[in-house]
Amino acid sequence: MNSKPFIVGIAGGSCSGKTTLARALVSHLGHSEQSVSLVMQDSYYANLSHMTKAERDQVNFDHPDALDFDYMQAQLEILNRNESIQAPVYDFAQHQRTQSTELIAAAAVIVVEGTLILSQPALRSLFDLSVFVSADYDLRLGRRLERDINERGRTRAYAQKQFMETVEPMHQAFVDPSAAFADVLIDGSIPTYLALQHLLIALQDQSELF
Repeated sequence: MNSKPFIVGIAGGSCSGKTTLARALVSHLGHSEQSVSLVMQDSYYANLSHMTKAERDQVNFDHPDALDFDYMQAQLEILNRNESIQAPVYDFAQHQRTQSTELIAAAAVIVVEGTLILSQPALRSLFDLSVFVSADYDLRLGRRLERDINERGRTRAYAQKQFMETVEPMHQAFVDPSAAFADVLIDGSIPTYLALQHLLIALQDQSELF
């Protein structure tokens, strides 16, 4: 692999549909025999192993300060040099980074997804195409409750309290304004296959890889 990879940044509100779209893109490119890797912002929460579980429960994980964007940037720069990385693995039930890592291989296309990635100038500078997926409050809340209860071991009361007190205020303060930096805006309420079609059209305009 000689040329630098094409890096796609996909941002949007929590449970807007950005992760689903990112995974759909990775699956589509994989089936087309294009080498592709996925990097997720959720892997890069700051290491809080020095804090107690009770202390970690009080952290605002939706604020940019909760994430180690310097580490994320450093690892994306490694991928941008066509080298593989060992990405951190995060335990959402315990709110802390684990001792494990996950191999993310160098690839022709790197898909990066996360709520706050477009709010970070250093990350934006690495993206060849920036995408923002939008969805209204009720849709994001409903999806968030379902995900946190079924996949992250949270109670409904905790998940709803977190959404009201930190997720939505941080969405208004940091996530939604970052849509201004997107090259492509996608409606997160439409079926995934339609959202993917819209994204592929935009990608085809940017690179012969697609």
